[in-house]
Amino acid sequence: MNAGFVPLLPAERLPLDTVKRQASLFAASPAAGVLDRLPLGVAVCNSARQIVYSNEKFRELASLECESALLVGKRLGEALSCLGAGLEVGGCGTSELCRSCGMAKALLASLTQPGMTHGECSVARQGNNKLESLDFRIWIWAMAYGGESFHAAILTDIRAEKRLALMERIFYHDILNMVSGMRGICELMREEEECARNAELELLTFAAERINDLILSQRDFSLAEHGEYDVASNKMGTLSLLSDVTGLMRREPSARGKNLVIDGDSADVFFISDRKLVTRILVNMQKNALEATKAGETVTVGCDQDGGFVRFWVRNPGLVPDEARPQIFRRAFSTKGVGRGLGTYGMKLFAENYLDGEVGFTSDAASGTMFFVRLPAANKA
Repeated sequence: MNAGFVPLLPAERLPLDTVKRQASLFAASPAAGVLDRLPLGVAVCNSARQIVYSNEKFRELASLECESALLVGKRLGEALSCLGAGLEVGGCGTSELCRSCGMAKALLASLTQPGMTHGECSVARQGNNKLESLDFRIWIWAMAYGGESFHAAILTDIRAEKRLALMERIFYHDILNMVSGMRGICELMREEEECARNAELELLTFAAERINDLILSQRDFSLAEHGEYDVASNKMGTLSLLSDVTGLMRREPSARGKNLVIDGDSADVFFISDRKLVTRILVNMQKNALEATKAGETVTVGCDQDGGFVRFWVRNPGLVPDEARPQIFRRAFSTKGVGRGLGTYGMKLFAENYLDGEVGFTSDAASGTMFFVRLPAANKA
């Protein structure tokens, strides 16, 4: 059920002969044959929210093997066997449970305002002798046909999407707890073991911390793609942050045999942003540059002030191929092979969708390739 409450919808229904006449009107329409072949659930309701037409996919969503005529006169929640639809004599939209229903909210909006409305809804229903949940996304809009007013609804089943989101949340929660336990054990061993073992423990601790960072990075990426990431406000210095990230990246396998240096003219400027997201962007920028650099070559990083913005940049001697340039920030595109391509996409997603920044690059034979991120010195808050 969606957050937020809606008023109860009217219980009154149109006479059965009127509903049947409207159903015959739609059954004879040429559009009925087309709608029956759509891979989306479609239902048309009259002004009293009673179904006068439903296509095959809608009936499949409702888990009903029946003709469209058998649903005529029912309301959407009733056709979908929602438990809340049977709590009041008025049916769907008239019980207290309906006040928080995403479908009722979309229906009410379509009755009171022009244009298409949409929402998400979770319907609890009794099916196959067990309680089950039907999750769907719904779009509703008003339409006129045969001189009368109707509302068309499109429903898509999002149960698989919801299950995957739940599994992701459980996975991240459980695996982060396990890694946290590993780090705790490392700390205990560090305190108890002799100094001769400290180097090995440091390496083990570093590995556990990197695993933790990778998991958090993927979790944040998933939240950001779904528009659910909560941006924090942290005050930090550009040079201090860049030094921390660069020190970390020098220990990465991709940095072996290569030089990673900070430009001597880098400026130390205080700015306000989400430290975690900025760190993710800088890590991706440096990692991509190191992976594109040959042994013995140098990757240079820097930071400066640009008006009311701060800018971080990473330069490597390589060249981005002409055919790859238009796609460099596209999701899942990579010049490094299958299964890659979230680095540059993630940089742009975080910087431009959440930090009001800008990500870009230049690449030419004379100066190599430079990626940069430009961020406001102060956030909107």
